[in-house]
Amino acid sequence: MVRIVVGILGALAVWGQPLPSEARVQERIAKYEELTRSNPRDVEFWHVLGGLYREAELWDKAINAETQAVQKFPKYAVAYYGRGKARVGKEDYAGAVEDFTSSIRLYEARGGVEMYLTIEQPSAEYIDCYRSRGVALSHLNKYKEGIADVSTAIKLRKDDPKLLYERGYLEEKAGLKKDAIPDYHRAGLIYADSFAKASAQECVARLDGLGAKAEADAVRLKLAPKTPKSDLPK
Repeated sequence: MVRIVVGILGALAVWGQPLPSEARVQERIAKYEELTRSNPRDVEFWHVLGGLYREAELWDKAINAETQAVQKFPKYAVAYYGRGKARVGKEDYAGAVEDFTSSIRLYEARGGVEMYLTIEQPSAEYIDCYRSRGVALSHLNKYKEGIADVSTAIKLRKDDPKLLYERGYLEEKAGLKKDAIPDYHRAGLIYADSFAKASAQECVARLDGLGAKAEADAVRLKLAPKTPKSDLPK
């Protein structure tokens, strides 16, 4: 049955017909294009439209939509974030860094990063500003600054295995293998505890590649099936 379904979806793609999820995105794009025409001053509509364009990988249109939101409300932090994400998609990493920086400044205008570490729950977009700026900086070969940004994202979302893995990857790319090992190790253990087997195994592969046998074996042990205990009397 699975093969049949996959075959049908593949045939649809070959014939240029949109897949169901793509069709839904196109319907929502048409809806929000109409809403922005009818309500051109509504920055939220422009931001949502930008997100839909990003989902469809229409990077220039996404940038233009978020720019409309920024021009109408220059303190709209999430629109700078959305435009930064679109610029990453377009591989305009320098432009993305500028937008993420603008977004971070607006988010932190009321009390800096410390406020989100101690008082207020940070939004997913704010955390991802640091993570995405770190990735964009790394694409510009600014690994030290990029790793620092991902580290801030980890402070804001402790023990997030995806962030730990990504910091480890940037550290490995930067030649900081001794720093990468504990990040891959921690990420692998968390993934294993969460039954995310494929992600944990990817951490094991990275650790093996770095010659970190003890750390790789620790993750493997977590992944090993547990032997059920006997309920027979002893």
